[in-house]
Amino acid sequence: MQFSYHPQAGQSEIMVEGELYRHLYLSRRTQAQAILPFRNLEDSNLYLYAHTSVHKKRACLHLLETRHAPKCPAHQVHLIWALIALKEIERVLPYLNQMGVTKISFFYAQYSQRQELWGTRQFERLRKILIASNQQSGRSDLMRLELLTSTQEALQMYPEAKILDLQGRKTPQPSHLEQGMLIGPEGGFSTQERQLFETREIYSAPNSFILTSEGAALWLSALGMS
Repeated sequence: MQFSYHPQAGQSEIMVEGELYRHLYLSRRTQAQAILPFRNLEDSNLYLYAHTSVHKKRACLHLLETRHAPKCPAHQVHLIWALIALKEIERVLPYLNQMGVTKISFFYAQYSQRQELWGTRQFERLRKILIASNQQSGRSDLMRLELLTSTQEALQMYPEAKILDLQGRKTPQPSHLEQGMLIGPEGGFSTQERQLFETREIYSAPNSFILTSEGAALWLSALGMS
């Protein structure tokens, strides 16, 4: 773990308790003389803390040093991703985060799975996954997430976005990802949705294989790293 997340990191004193306390002091056996790095994921600073006191269920720390240490994606990668099963999104999200995706706009496509309506609980789960991924990889910014109601809204919100679809004839370039790239659900885009793409640039993967929705997200993320 490159650092620990604490929402109050940067304050002169912070308290560590709960799950973070158990991880640092029971699982990792952190010693009282150790210097601990923290980020708040709101700025690019790394905050170093020393122990003031360690108790049975909490530890008090005081700020020793602040370092401006940004570790952010080199390129802007915006995925506009039709909703699929939450468990599949959770499975690949840490890898998308490590690959430097800066934003994911989820949207309901016609063939999206609708077993559960997304809300605060689902986004909180994804946020926890992103924080854990940041702590492991060292990334200093938090990926942005949003939810759009339909394919039409996604296209209206991002008028310069491109489309990844089997009917595309060109391979996208890294620069195309800055304005957003639409990825369909497991069933692909419907005929009605494809009619909405008439004025958009449509791309496909550079081989004859059919990518799953999450496979397409991973491939585009890797493309954005080049």
